[in-house]
Amino acid sequence: MIPALRRFSPCLALLLLVSCSASRKQVSQYHTAYTVIDTTLRKDTRMEQMLLPYRKSMDTAMNVVIGYSEVPLSKAQPECTMGNFMADAQMALALRSDPATQVSILNYGGIRIPYLSPGAVTKGKLYEMMPFDNKLTIVEIPGKVMQTFCDHIAAWGGWPVAGITFRIKDKKAVDIRIQGEPLNEQLVYHTAVSDYLANGGDNCDFLTTCKKTYFNIFVRDMLIDYLAELNSKGAKLNASLEKRISYAE
Repeated sequence: MIPALRRFSPCLALLLLVSCSASRKQVSQYHTAYTVIDTTLRKDTRMEQMLLPYRKSMDTAMNVVIGYSEVPLSKAQPECTMGNFMADAQMALALRSDPATQVSILNYGGIRIPYLSPGAVTKGKLYEMMPFDNKLTIVEIPGKVMQTFCDHIAAWGGWPVAGITFRIKDKKAVDIRIQGEPLNEQLVYHTAVSDYLANGGDNCDFLTTCKKTYFNIFVRDMLIDYLAELNSKGAKLNASLEKRISYAE
C-alpha cells in the first residue's frame, strides 16, 4: 500500500495545486461596484406609469379618516399616550375574543412612528404606527412568569400596557398590580399580546412554554376598529398618562 501511495502522490499534489490555483484565480477576478442613486438619474417613466394606478388606489385607501384624537400621541418611556392608546385598543378587542383577558402588553419597539398630531387620524397613519402583520394572541401566564415578564419590561425601560401597573426600581418591576390587585404567583393571567411576543420575540423566551390561543386578528386592525368605534359614537380619542409604569421614587 505504501509504494502505491508514493506513486500517486505526485498526481495528487498536481491536482491540489491546480485546484488552489483555480480558487485563487476566481477570487482575484471578483470585483464590487457601487452605483449612487441620486437626482441626476432620470426617472423610469415606464415604471412610473405602471405604478400610477396602484399608487392612486393606495393613496385613496390610506387617506381615509378613521377617527380623531383630542391630544397629541407620542412615543416615550416608561409610558406614553401612543402606547396607552395601542394597549387599550388591544385590550378592548381581546375582551371580545376572550372575556377573561386581564392584561394587554405590546413591545415598545413595535411602535414605528414617534409622534402623531391632534386631529384627524388616517388609516395610513395607523399602518405607519403598526406596519407589521402581528396577530392577537392570548397567553395564559402564571404569576411567577408574569413577574419575569414585568422585570423584562422594566429592564427595557417600559412598554405599552393596560390592565397592569408597576414601578421600576433598579431595572426590576415592583408593586405589580393586575386589575388593581397585587400580583399573585398562584394565579394564571390571560394576557393579550402579539404572536411575535407569544412566540418569544424581543427576548420573551419565557412565554414560549405558556398556553396560547391564536386569533386571526391583526394588531393593526384592532387599532383601526377601536378608533372607528369611538368615531361612530361621536367621540374622540383622549389618551392620557396614568402612571401605568413609572419609576420608584
